[in-house]
Amino acid sequence: MTCALCSGAIQPGDEINLHHPTPRSEGGTLTQPTHRDCHVAHHSTRGDFREWGRQGGQKAALTMRWAFNLLNVRKHPAYQPHRDYYLMNYTNAGWSAGLI
Repeated sequence: MTCALCSGAIQPGDEINLHHPTPRSEGGTLTQPTHRDCHVAHHSTRGDFREWGRQGGQKAALTMRWAFNLLNVRKHPAYQPHRDYYLMNYTNAGWSAGLI
């Protein structure tokens, strides 16, 4: 097997990742095997991790998912309405928790 990014041989025991030449967000389904380190370096140099983190942060802000993750927020009673909002609008947990 050959790494799609460096064209080097992938040896038994090497950590591999599957790379999408066309990103999934653009409809890509085809994957190619790569060395784990080659794959991480590829996306790091392109700035993909920073962009994906920014997009994820925006989604967490809109859905109020952050109210479950932040250390001094996740159990603070003042943020309970934010947690309730997330449960009612984005999960099935709202039903089982009796919030809906």
